[in-house]
Amino acid sequence: MSGWRARLTRLLPERALARDGGILFGGFSVQLLLQVGWLLLALRFLGPEGYGLFVGLTAVTVAASYLAGPGCEQLLIRRTAGDAAAMPRAFGAGLTAIMLTGLPLAALFLWLLPAIGLSGLGPLALCAILAADLLLGRVANLCSAVYLATGAARRQSLAMVAMSATRCGAIALAGLMPGALTLQAWAWWYAASALLGAAACLALVLRDHGAPRFPAWPSEWRDGAAFAAEATLTAAAADLDKPLVLALAGPVAAGHYAAAARIIGTLLLPMRALGYAVYGRLFRLGEADRGSSLDYARRVRPVTLGLGLAAALGVLAFADLVPLLLGPGYEDLPLLLRLLCLLPLTQALFALGADVLSATRLQPVRLLLVGASLALTLLLCGAVVPWAGAEGAAVARSLVVAAAAGAVWLLLRRLLPGRSGA
Repeated sequence: MSGWRARLTRLLPERALARDGGILFGGFSVQLLLQVGWLLLALRFLGPEGYGLFVGLTAVTVAASYLAGPGCEQLLIRRTAGDAAAMPRAFGAGLTAIMLTGLPLAALFLWLLPAIGLSGLGPLALCAILAADLLLGRVANLCSAVYLATGAARRQSLAMVAMSATRCGAIALAGLMPGALTLQAWAWWYAASALLGAAACLALVLRDHGAPRFPAWPSEWRDGAAFAAEATLTAAAADLDKPLVLALAGPVAAGHYAAAARIIGTLLLPMRALGYAVYGRLFRLGEADRGSSLDYARRVRPVTLGLGLAAALGVLAFADLVPLLLGPGYEDLPLLLRLLCLLPLTQALFALGADVLSATRLQPVRLLLVGASLALTLLLCGAVVPWAGAEGAAVARSLVVAAAAGAVWLLLRRLLPGRSGA
């Protein structure tokens, strides 16, 4: 940990960012270990087919979850960026928005998901997953945003680790129960872990900031809807390729593809730590001077590139070891991992540029880019998966994300008056 802090202090543009980045990197390192543990246990206990079905379902519910409490995290950050005293009311407004929209949204998806053939779990188990993703997960995300807004890196790390720890503990306990772990049984363990994690995050916020103040009706619905649309499209662009692979190539191929994507996703965690450390600063700079936000992102960009290249090299070097850890049935993973090895780099570059768009009130441009990426991903995957399987989906996804990363930085160069060179 101290070695990483020293490197970040030398590389990052200011000491405070190095400190926060180091703290968040430590939190994300713990989260990485927990997510790897959850992945290994889920793949073993559920098998490729069960894991593929579960990920195909939750890809839809997690993407839809951002419509619950639309944009509440970003609105909280905006409301409190220049006024810390606004936190109780901003937090209460977020909780109110989640409840007002999350419950009817859960009812809608309880009817919709079986109708489109994405769930054979039964209504009660499906209710458990919907409650976990559309309500409890949103509360935990809002709690994390409280510490993102206030720059409390240690608290933010605790909030993030809480959800990963409870989920990892749930799959471990569920797998130790007598008999095979079914998807129906896992749905209840999944919901219980989300409840415990959300409760821990909420208790942390209440201890640090006191009781929320609940408005009669949340304000800024229009801006919240824009943030929610972008977040939903981002989640959809990240995950809707998985149910498409499930539909076109079957649950086993979907399980392999989802496992490879999850492993690659864990390698993005160091860059996400850096992104969380930068996010609040981009908003504060963007409120005062739009060009300053872009300049700051450019100063952080080399660190993002270095972390992404290190992740890619690690995948290329160690991909063949993965089937040894997961056991028989996962021999296809090394090729998929190598085809996806540049995703952490390109996703992090896109996220950094897209955060500048959000911080400088260019959210519609970000929304357009994410929507185009989603459409292109689905079109390419739909075209190549029937004849190239999961490998075709991996190539399609890698190309789309790389194109999106290039596009966002070209647009920033044209739209914002940055003072430093590109």
